[in-house]
Amino acid sequence: MTSDAYEAQVRLLVRVLPLLGRQDRLALKGGTAINLFVQDLPRLSVDIDLAYTGLEGRDEALAQIHAALHALRVALEALGLAVQGTPLRGTWTWVKLVVHDGAAQVKVEVSPVLRGTVYAPMPRQTTPAVQARFGFVEVPVLALPDLYAGKLVAALDRQHPRDLYDVRLFLAQNRLDREVVVAFLVYLISHGRPLHEVLRPNLKPLAREFESAFVGMTAQPVTLTDLEQTREALITALHAVLTDEDRRFLLSVARGQPDWTLLPVAGVSELPAVRWKLHNIAQMESRKRAAAVRALEVALQ
Repeated sequence: MTSDAYEAQVRLLVRVLPLLGRQDRLALKGGTAINLFVQDLPRLSVDIDLAYTGLEGRDEALAQIHAALHALRVALEALGLAVQGTPLRGTWTWVKLVVHDGAAQVKVEVSPVLRGTVYAPMPRQTTPAVQARFGFVEVPVLALPDLYAGKLVAALDRQHPRDLYDVRLFLAQNRLDREVVVAFLVYLISHGRPLHEVLRPNLKPLAREFESAFVGMTAQPVTLTDLEQTREALITALHAVLTDEDRRFLLSVARGQPDWTLLPVAGVSELPAVRWKLHNIAQMESRKRAAAVRALEVALQ
């Protein structure tokens, strides 16, 4: 995709974003939050990823998500935009909208599992470069530790060039402080994949997605080699900052017996994705659970 096409998507995205402020349990996360509301537009971002901040049970949360997206669709259609809702598999509950304006489309998506946050979201305004080029918007955005912890997990899991680029800037400008590391642990144990597979991922080839879904997005040039080196640097940096308590905590989760006293934030045991992770661990055969613990022990070395 060309840089002009990406820019058309961002212009549409900035038309959609102001309407999110009407939904009090949705907060912006991901690349759009980072590049339009924290960083001063180092790259274009073309999707709207949202966190549902409530901690209700699954059925009530899904009903609230559906209602919020339905209200958003009505408001967008009033602006003359075409909107299509996509339900969660096996349900009638919308978790995603695709918005068209004739020249571009953007996706608006809410995670149905990763609900709640570690720290409280806060309102943020688009950064100066975004305001000058695309306009002013203020929306609720995840707290920085949540925002970057989620990005670190995504970069290890998906290994998409966009995620690695965002991590590259983060590592160049920040250190992995305890708030970010603690939030990373929470997002890690909220993830669907085994812990060891995220901490020591198999390295994926990046070239195809680099050319098809990244080139043309950044204000300054970045090479494929830069992003490959970022991936290695991220893995090294994370393992360097994990404490003995962090490792013991992760192993306690892998055993299905989490020691919450090792985690210096409250309420993590109530997060739906964490509860679902522990449920799945409890359902594992003891042999498979023991193997997962051993694999995690190796990954944490």
